[in-house]
Amino acid sequence: MNATFPITETLSSKFSIIDSTDSITKFTSSDDLADWNFTWSSTLIDGLIMSGATNVVMSPGAQAAPLMMACRANAKAKITVIIDERSAAFFALGLARATQTPTIIICTSGSAVGQLYPAIMEAAASQVPLIILAADRAPEKQDCGAAQATDQIRVFGMQVRAAHHLPVPDASIESLPSLAARIIEQSLFPNPGPVYVNQPFREPLYAKTLRKFASPRLVPMTSQPLLQATDDDILHVTDRVSGRPGLIVCGSQEIAGDFAMAVQFLATAAGAPIIADPLSGLRFGPSCRDGLVSCADSLPRALAFADDCHPEWVISFGGPLISQAFSAWLKKEPVADYIVVDNSPRWTDPLKRATRMVRAEPAAFCRALAGHVSPAPAAWRQRFVTLEQRISTTLRHGKDGLLWEAPIIASLLTAAPEGGAIFSANSMSIRDFDTFSGSSDKPLRVLGNRGVNGIDGSIATLLGIASRSDRTTLGMIGDVAFAHDMGSLQIANHLDVVLVVLNNGGGGIFDYQGAVETREYLDFLCPPTVDVAAVAGACRWHYWRADTAADFDSALGKAMSAKGCRLIEAVIDRKASVGRHHAFWKDVSKTTVATESVA
Repeated sequence: MNATFPITETLSSKFSIIDSTDSITKFTSSDDLADWNFTWSSTLIDGLIMSGATNVVMSPGAQAAPLMMACRANAKAKITVIIDERSAAFFALGLARATQTPTIIICTSGSAVGQLYPAIMEAAASQVPLIILAADRAPEKQDCGAAQATDQIRVFGMQVRAAHHLPVPDASIESLPSLAARIIEQSLFPNPGPVYVNQPFREPLYAKTLRKFASPRLVPMTSQPLLQATDDDILHVTDRVSGRPGLIVCGSQEIAGDFAMAVQFLATAAGAPIIADPLSGLRFGPSCRDGLVSCADSLPRALAFADDCHPEWVISFGGPLISQAFSAWLKKEPVADYIVVDNSPRWTDPLKRATRMVRAEPAAFCRALAGHVSPAPAAWRQRFVTLEQRISTTLRHGKDGLLWEAPIIASLLTAAPEGGAIFSANSMSIRDFDTFSGSSDKPLRVLGNRGVNGIDGSIATLLGIASRSDRTTLGMIGDVAFAHDMGSLQIANHLDVVLVVLNNGGGGIFDYQGAVETREYLDFLCPPTVDVAAVAGACRWHYWRADTAADFDSALGKAMSAKGCRLIEAVIDRKASVGRHHAFWKDVSKTTVATESVA
């Protein structure tokens, strides 16, 4: 089923229903019915796994027993069991984000399904492939007051790429291998995201013999085409950008494959700087360093930039930037050509500036265009390179032992192992990562949930990322985000994780917004009352507290040398931190660069 739908189309038209009216299987005993539930579930699960979805996250519940037992019967299934469905869903989100492959989520019926909703919203917005298998009560148990029964058919609405309401297991089992392949394809193409399967069962639910009555069938193979830009696209863009000053903007969606090398090739050919979001996958590693700009959030504050840097074109990849300051500046600039490149049906134009929407695989587009364009005057890109260098120098000044976000981020980047990952929660955490992380040759992945920008599920997402890593995975979250998801600490087991909690006494982001000037400021700040140390101890995490930069570096060194789950509570004076932010921005505003003509 296609991933986008006309706005006038009814919701029910998104749902496919397997017809079960013909040749319903008859069972002679309850054991036969339980075994048929298992056989049906195994056929579906085996098909999904054969199609590439080997990672399974499941939460226990009687109604889901046939699906859970089917997973255990497949030796290729990599299973994680998590008791809380909300944590399980965000864990699966992190796992799928890290592996860039579909992850299966299994849950029981009733309110358990609703617990998945926040993670499904994030997956839909950030194009993360998830397969939700929700067990349901049989049709005769619906709408009659039966326990643990609710209308699950439309529960995720337009948040899913497709939804399938299956019958209770019957003779239509032969259609399941084909359906499994279709589900996997829908999660990956043309617009990656979550796919929902609602599966009702009649009791009994626990098979005793695990017999598979159906003969195994091969699952259809699927492939996704590599979308190439049309000749007209390439000729038009070449004509509009050649020899003119412009920007390549790479947003917060990481683009897989060889995009980093391809966009570097294009940037060099066009003589353009690359504005790289911290989640773009471009800031860390040797493949994309020439002309890369990591200080975009600070640039509009520098008079040397605002007065003299005026792009005539923009080519945008990977959706919007985290930086609101740079996006606001870009929205006001009189850019003649704003070209958005996206190989999905998404309309990624939040600034409403697009002049051309190119449907093409980003790396392929970069390579094709690079062979045709001529560069802008060299002074154009050099100006951005110089600003990048001088703002980075400004950031390195003023280290006096105060514990605030900039030195914490610098220490995390130094401690992170090559090829590892750092997860940042939303709100001020990811904004500070944008402002202060810079870039380096060390290969790292910086990950975050920027689809709908929620602060919930941060710990579970981090743990999902860590579950498939052979290196220490680091995370940085605020105290409010910690309070939202502290229950997920219990699912860590012995994962190799270091989590830094920035405890600055509430929603620090509101000190930089209009809320700080209102009488209701404390309603927004809302300091959590959680004892971080007590919660960490209850969930068996190693714990350190840091009140100074020296304390933090000492704790981080100990944590990186330890094993298992480690948590560092960085206690930050919020007012002092706000002062440091403003002092940094004031220093940035004084940044100067000798003016050179770019004509």
